[in-house]
Order: sequence, then structure tokens, then C-alpha cells
Amino acid sequence: MKQIEEYVNTVYRNVDGDKNEIDELKEEMQSHLLEAAYELKEKGMSEEEAIRIAIGNFGDKKHIIKGLSEFFNVQKLFARYILLFSLVSLVLGAIFFVNTYLKIHDFKEERGIIMNDVLTIIGDDSVITNSEKEGLHTIFDEHGDHLNYLAVFNVKEQAQVQEWLKEYDIATKPSNTYPLEYQHATFMIGHQGEILNNKEEIVSSNYDLGTVASANDNWIVQYEYKDSYQNVVEANNSWALGAYTDIFQLPILFFVVFGVLIIVWGFLKKYHKTYLKGLLN
Repeated sequence: MKQIEEYVNTVYRNVDGDKNEIDELKEEMQSHLLEAAYELKEKGMSEEEAIRIAIGNFGDKKHIIKGLSEFFNVQKLFARYILLFSLVSLVLGAIFFVNTYLKIHDFKEERGIIMNDVLTIIGDDSVITNSEKEGLHTIFDEHGDHLNYLAVFNVKEQAQVQEWLKEYDIATKPSNTYPLEYQHATFMIGHQGEILNNKEEIVSSNYDLGTVASANDNWIVQYEYKDSYQNVVEANNSWALGAYTDIFQLPILFFVVFGVLIIVWGFLKKYHKTYLKGLLN
């Protein structure tokens, strides 16, 4: 029955939506009209009359076209926004995840770099020369955006330093520690990049996670992070403790939002298709 096929094509001609979905609905509508026409023919009507009545009973063509067009446009726009927000959440979650991971990685790498560079510069010397001071100043400048202080202590010259070293057993690798008082420092650079001489006036933060020290036979190197860098310090500590949900709270939140929105998007797609099929039957 070619008239029914032409009628269905006319109804969906200006309907904007998912092509596969529209094709399914066209088949559904055509099947419904054919079934109605065959039933009318079995009652003794001619094919032409049966088709006319089946189409007439189905509803006004203009009303159907308008309703389907509006429905598909709203569906398409709403589903598009849901999908867009879900993808944005996924991207933001990935960005925050990678950013947090890289900060922790750089933090761990930096600890070794600072200590190795400082101990390499001063070596086994018993005193710190002017050229070595310049080298230490360069190291501080490279990392000073998140350091408060960088201090060097002579192990052999002061009994207080030796006692502290025995108490806290600082190894050759960088370790978080309760800070050694800066008044015992042989050389010290402050948060503005200046060499500090009145070290007795400087009070340490007493924040063990924010203080890092390392030692060899002659020297102890200690530096202290700024308060603004505390979130990275705490994240590294959580990583060491295996508390990954604490570290990646924000990425996890975005990933959860992404999952929920994708489920909503899938539900809407399925619901809309079911609703339209029911509308046509």
C-alpha cells in the first residue's frame, strides 16, 4: 500500500532527530496503519477507502507532525546537555586526577633533588665557602615558590645538633621530621631568598610533615615548606598511607557525577523511544 508509505514519509519529512530512531518509528507507524487498513478491507471496504479511514483514524497529519517535531527537538536538546555535562565531568575528573598525581610525583622527586644538590655542593668540606653559598642560593631560588627556609647544620661543631641527630636518626635519604631549631644552623636562606644571619629569632613551624631533613657524616640539610603548599604535603602523606580516597576526593566526585549523568542520559533515550512507540499505537 504505497499511499501509507508516502503518508508516513510525509509525516516524518521535517522531523529532526536521531535517524535510526526515526526509521524505527516510521516502520512502527507504517505497520500500525497497514494493520488497520487490512482489518477494514476484511470488513468489505475497498483498499482506497480502507487506507483513507485508517489514516483518518490515526489523527490529523499536521498535529502529528507538530507534536513529533517539538518532541524530538526537546529530546535532542535535553539529551545533548546531559551528555555534554557528563563529558565535562569526565574531563574535569581526569584533569584533577592527573594534576594531583603529578603534584605528588613531583613532590617526591623534588625531595631527593634538593637534598642531593645541596650535599653535592658542600660535599665533605668542614666550612661553607662563598661559592658554595651562591650554589645553595641558586637551589633555593629554583624551589623557593613553596619553601620557607633552607638550612644547613654542621654535625661535628655543635653538641645540640649531634643530640638531635641521634634522637631522630635522620637517614641519608630525605625524611619528614620534627625540625631542628634554626638557631643552630651554619647557613640559612629565608622565604624571601635572603641569607639569614639572626637565626635565633626564627621560629620553626613544628609541622613534622612539612619539614624535610637529610644528613651525611658532616652536614644536616633541612628545609621547610610554606603553609600554602600544605595540601600537597598532606596528599603525599595520604598516598604513603594508602588513603587514596582522601587524595582523589575531587576527581572521584566528578567521576561519580559522570556516571550518574550517563545513566540518566541512557534512561532518557530509552524512555523517549518507548513513549513515542506507545504514542503511535
